[in-house]
Amino acid sequence: MDTDSHFSAARDNGASPARRSPPAFEALLKGASSAHWPELQQTLHHLPDARPEAVARARKLIADPDYPSQQTEEILARHLAVQLRAEINPLPT
Repeated sequence: MDTDSHFSAARDNGASPARRSPPAFEALLKGASSAHWPELQQTLHHLPDARPEAVARARKLIADPDYPSQQTEEILARHLAVQLRAEINPLPT
């Protein structure tokens, strides 16, 4: 995925990754009349690159040795096994 290269590049040279528009904002831009574009573009440029509270929460979760929980891991493993089985042996249509 492209995201990994953005993060590794940011760590390597200290630069922040390329700023991307939120999908909802891009959809809004596509549906907006050209009269509203300057206002919408100004709003986009004032959006923060990252949400500090989300970054702080992610760092806290990464540091927690019990995250994700055993139950979450089992549910995810079961889900992945079902998906893999469906790919290997698809149901007849």
